[in-house]
Amino acid sequence: MSTRPAPRKSSLTGSSPIAPPPPAAAEPTAPAVAEVEHPTPAPKAKSSPAAEPATTGSGKKYPHKVSFYQDAADTARIRGAILHTQVSEGSRSLSQFIDHAVMEKVAALEAKYNGGEPFPAIGARELPQGRPMGE
Repeated sequence: MSTRPAPRKSSLTGSSPIAPPPPAAAEPTAPAVAEVEHPTPAPKAKSSPAAEPATTGSGKKYPHKVSFYQDAADTARIRGAILHTQVSEGSRSLSQFIDHAVMEKVAALEAKYNGGEPFPAIGARELPQGRPMGE
């Protein structure tokens, strides 16, 4: 019968992600420097998450992901339309195609019902959720 090696100890054993780290051991003393307190800027008023623009690029967030239900046949039609019109229409992905189509519809609704001005932003959990009654 073989014996198992003893488990290795982690340097994080006993630490807590909530509790502050223990005070450091005696550190080499440095020449005393007068500490200057810098005023902390006041926090900016946050707008709703829906009103914040999504950014892309290195070191930045990906665009916000939205998912929805759709009939499989309709999804296949969309993919066919994208594949056959990529060069002439410029959509490079399903996400880009859907984003452009939805924003085109939103602009039309804003023009029709809100004088061309954007509707007020609504947060993710502020729309009614779940199946409508009677479905």
